[in-house]
Amino acid sequence: MAGGDEFLGSGGGKGALAAVLFIGAGTNVYDAFSAVMSSPWSTEKFTKDSEEERMARQYVTHAMVISWAYALGGAYLSRSGWPVAGAALASVYMYWLYNRALARSQTAESMNAPDVAGGY
Repeated sequence: MAGGDEFLGSGGGKGALAAVLFIGAGTNVYDAFSAVMSSPWSTEKFTKDSEEERMARQYVTHAMVISWAYALGGAYLSRSGWPVAGAALASVYMYWLYNRALARSQTAESMNAPDVAGGY
């Protein structure tokens, strides 16, 4: 095993490693969100006031910090930008998804709105 070249192989080996770095960093974003934050559906359904929204946004921030710490560490160790690219793509999507859930939680059409009988 001279310098790990066997792992990279010849030809498409570097591309395969780039794919693994990209996918792994993106998947780590989802893992971090699932570890510290409820699902977007739960966030939309159970966020009822500004204090709960503030708390939800703090957990989104925690998930982003965790994700980016690992992505930047992976980029540094691999000397590759692919972990950053993978994390960026998944992070943008998750940020948008949770912002949408929080915005919906405060609207009349939200799952929080009482039904006609006055209950939830």
